[in-house]
Amino acid sequence: MDENNKYQTTASGLEKLKEELKDREENQRSKIASTLNEMRNQGDLRENDGYTMAIEEQNINEERILELKEKIRNAVIIKDRNKSKVGIGDTVHLKGEKSLTYEIVGQEEANPLDGKISSLSPIGQAVINKKVGDKVTISTPKGDTTYILDKIS
Repeated sequence: MDENNKYQTTASGLEKLKEELKDREENQRSKIASTLNEMRNQGDLRENDGYTMAIEEQNINEERILELKEKIRNAVIIKDRNKSKVGIGDTVHLKGEKSLTYEIVGQEEANPLDGKISSLSPIGQAVINKKVGDKVTISTPKGDTTYILDKIS
């Protein structure tokens, strides 16, 4: 497999992708098909905004299904590993003006409100491969902030 096609994720992240795929294939497809049938039964499709919207929704759903299948096919589960350097699946504790604690996850799992940030986010990019004690500078639109990597768990 080409290194660029790999999709790094945690086991729980992969399960979420599989659940979403199942829902889109088994539930959303049939709901959209039902809506399309209802809209077709209303007559002239050229002036039927509901039909146009349902077609667009169907296209979006099918594109997402293809994307999910690709990610699942190329998934590489991040296993327990040496915690000497930050990697996906690790929780980092940063000390600075204020303390931050985040779990570094794959892009699909990211949810900052739950303390999960993508390895591709500014913080994620700043901490990946860093060691405890390293200075970490995080660049955001509001400016740069420096932290000390206090703990990896």
